[in-house]
Amino acid sequence: MNAVLEKPPVKARGRKAAPAPPASAPTRLASAAATLFAEVGDFLAQASATDEPHGFSGDSDRLLSIGAMIALDAAKGKYSNTNAENTAYDVAACINAARLVPDDTESVERTINIHCASERLAAITGSAIHQIIFTDVPRPTRDPAPAPSAEAAISHKRFTEEQLKELYWRAYVFMDCASSVLFHYAEHADDSAVFAMRDLLDVYLKEAKRRFDDEKLGDLVSGDMPDLSCDLDRAIALIGSYATNTDDGVLHGVEHLLSSAKRIADGDEGVLG
Repeated sequence: MNAVLEKPPVKARGRKAAPAPPASAPTRLASAAATLFAEVGDFLAQASATDEPHGFSGDSDRLLSIGAMIALDAAKGKYSNTNAENTAYDVAACINAARLVPDDTESVERTINIHCASERLAAITGSAIHQIIFTDVPRPTRDPAPAPSAEAAISHKRFTEEQLKELYWRAYVFMDCASSVLFHYAEHADDSAVFAMRDLLDVYLKEAKRRFDDEKLGDLVSGDMPDLSCDLDRAIALIGSYATNTDDGVLHGVEHLLSSAKRIADGDEGVLG
């Protein structure tokens, strides 16, 4: 697998700052960038909505949708004009992360929409498409999880409701810890893909908390517990793959915390007192 492309550093600007134009008369550059971001947002929204026969999670849809929202916010002037390049790299990171989701698919229609968005991101950054967007990196695959055996199904029933709650809560604590590490690391990593993974993990964390508050955990074969395990599996596959590509020790640490959470969610009796 090719090494992950590094985000070009933002060039220092030593020129004297020009007077700010009136709010009613945006600069030509600002208008051009806003138009490009609006088009990027539209193309990514279309890309995220294509009908894909995903094999596992479909998280690529969500990541492309996040990229579309960032681009459309930029088009509306939510971010500073001087950060147009950085914002474009943020959107590109969402596309790259979407292309690393194991077992998701990318139809011809989706590829065309992504390419159209990529052309405009390249225009904003002044880079070639292949310098900011993955174009030849193979998508990782996920080994299918074996179906639970009859013996495993029987052992799952050994847990009382209180023990299941304890397992779920302990798994949630590890997941929350991983999310906190990723949240703080994203501020210093200088890698827009980390921001996208941080936001995605936060979605999973909030969903995990909602399930626990609803107190409908089921057991380890059906219900909320296996749903938590599946969410953790998706996060591990995505973050683990990116950590390996970038040889990032912190992300490997996050992957380890999530793996511990999944082990508990799958029924690790060793954590029960």
